[in-house]
Amino acid sequence: PGFLTCRRPGALLCALPHLPKIPNGGMIRSRRELIAATSIVAVAALAALCCQPRPSVPLVDLRAPASVQREAWAAGAALGAVRLVGHDLDIAAALNASRSLFALPEPTKLAAGSLDGRPGFQRGYLAIGGESGLAANLELKEGFCYGYEWPANAPVENGLCGPNLWPEGSEGAPWRAELTHYFHAAAGAMQRATAHMAEALLLPVDAASLLRGGERISIMRLFHYFSAAEHAHIAPGKPRTGSSAHTDWHVATLIAQDGTGGLQLLGADGAWVGVPPLAGEVVVLLGDYLHLLSRGATHSPIHRVLLPPERRHRYSLTLFGYPSFDATLPAEAAAAAELPPSHTRAQLAAAGAFNTLVNGSDPQARLRLAEEAFGDLVLDKWRGVAANRVGSRSYRAGSDAV
Repeated sequence: PGFLTCRRPGALLCALPHLPKIPNGGMIRSRRELIAATSIVAVAALAALCCQPRPSVPLVDLRAPASVQREAWAAGAALGAVRLVGHDLDIAAALNASRSLFALPEPTKLAAGSLDGRPGFQRGYLAIGGESGLAANLELKEGFCYGYEWPANAPVENGLCGPNLWPEGSEGAPWRAELTHYFHAAAGAMQRATAHMAEALLLPVDAASLLRGGERISIMRLFHYFSAAEHAHIAPGKPRTGSSAHTDWHVATLIAQDGTGGLQLLGADGAWVGVPPLAGEVVVLLGDYLHLLSRGATHSPIHRVLLPPERRHRYSLTLFGYPSFDATLPAEAAAAAELPPSHTRAQLAAAGAFNTLVNGSDPQARLRLAEEAFGDLVLDKWRGVAANRVGSRSYRAGSDAV
């Protein structure tokens, strides 16, 4: 029945058109009428369960006045995500450019591989099975990482910066120029969005400095997801997914996705909420570092990506917004006794194992962010994700970087 997929309040009203009618003005005069009445009660109870309102992802228009944005940002901070418009990004052009990159011959892509002897450094091509947030899963996708165009001969400042590893012969290619442009445009949109959010919510942070110093280490990650039946020879027997359940470790993530769908995040009740791939919108997910820096005023959602349906592929562009490499959490924020739990019991039960920066509910774990540079912690996390790749010792052993 149609009402079983309803996600609005007013469950009984949804159910009424589908309920059987009791004759005789509601008076029960036979066993058959008793069964009919019982079925009405059962169906209404089921409708009440199925039609509970699900948390939707609020929409923020960056062009709107701050007073208009405030309510949407408040809802987004509680959920850990917003849909964003008014960003001036050419999403279609960037997605087409990423398709052109992934359509290159396999040897050309593999020659631009990201494993260049610098563990944790994220640049270049990632082959299928080249990483996994959880070692138990095969993440059936290929990827490409790039960021600030670091001069080839300039000394690197830290482990998260360095030259991009573009495929050979791509200099001058229109798709590469488009992706380079999109990186800077998306970084600008991210900066505006986080500043608007901090001001709207009166967060105990310097809105202008959230991403300051991270411009040269923030990264764009392009992904091309395959349907589950493809590439059956890779890690046979492993559970297949798009992206394993995880939180994002940094300040915020800006995601442009095609129309395939598959991005989901966990609501407070432990139910997975689909993030609709609507034209002209990007998605902003709030991260672990911001959750702790804001002393729990923003939520870092557990999320995942499902594989696309059979014979379909999914493309996305994902900007990871980092603070400066040397950023540390203020000691008072790390030690805050009133910090709410990072996730509800229902969320933890639904997610099972998931990859996260630190256990935000553990004061000792939070102190690591006050004592160690953000960049060093993230490098360590990336090493763990890379260690879960197909064929590595830790992947075969089934270890998790959680």
